[in-house]
Amino acid sequence: MYLFLFILSVFFSSPVFAQEVTAVPTIAPNREVLQMVQQKVKDLLQNTDSTSVEPRSIIGTITQIDSSQIVVSYKNESKSITITEDTVFIDIKRNKTKVENIKSGQDILAMGYLNQYGNFEAKRVVVTDLKTIQNKNEIVLGKIVDISQSSPVFVLIPIKNKEIQYQIKTDAKTEILDKDNNKLALDKLKAGQKIVVIIQPDAKIAKTFYVSKIITMDSVTAQASNTSTNN
Repeated sequence: MYLFLFILSVFFSSPVFAQEVTAVPTIAPNREVLQMVQQKVKDLLQNTDSTSVEPRSIIGTITQIDSSQIVVSYKNESKSITITEDTVFIDIKRNKTKVENIKSGQDILAMGYLNQYGNFEAKRVVVTDLKTIQNKNEIVLGKIVDISQSSPVFVLIPIKNKEIQYQIKTDAKTEILDKDNNKLALDKLKAGQKIVVIIQPDAKIAKTFYVSKIITMDSVTAQASNTSTNN
């Protein structure tokens, strides 16, 4: 009994402990505040997911480059491109190359996504000739919404302007590649795919274009996986 009273006296006579107890009162959690926080987190995750999967493309002339970033200039505007160990580089001869072989002054087409920090992250960087593209062609990033089974024609809606539809015509010279630079047949294109196209307007038909190159945002591995899953 005396031992028990002694222990109680030691704990409750300590001024430090008494200060800690009064300094940290117990507060019941506010349910409305918790709900607001949970909704904010949910919204943030949704926004992050939407930006991380939204395909983007950038063209320009390289002004700066290192192992983690490329800065390009196009029409007096500079843009930064984040590169990673997964970024694929294609030289002017359409061969895979390394970032060390890409130099300032070269024109490039970069394709990728916005990451969770809002930075453009390149999945594929292609060395090209902007003069050729600017004079004759237009680069469009969009989604196939309809594809003809009887003719080499499909309908594309640009990502940046979903109110516009382009009728795209292919021919024997059209080059179709996946994002890993593997050649594809025309029948590999499906409705719902996101692609980058280099197109030239048909002078006779409005909103109709001939396409010289199609680059899908899918890889052969992903397509094979989807095929096996569907089977």
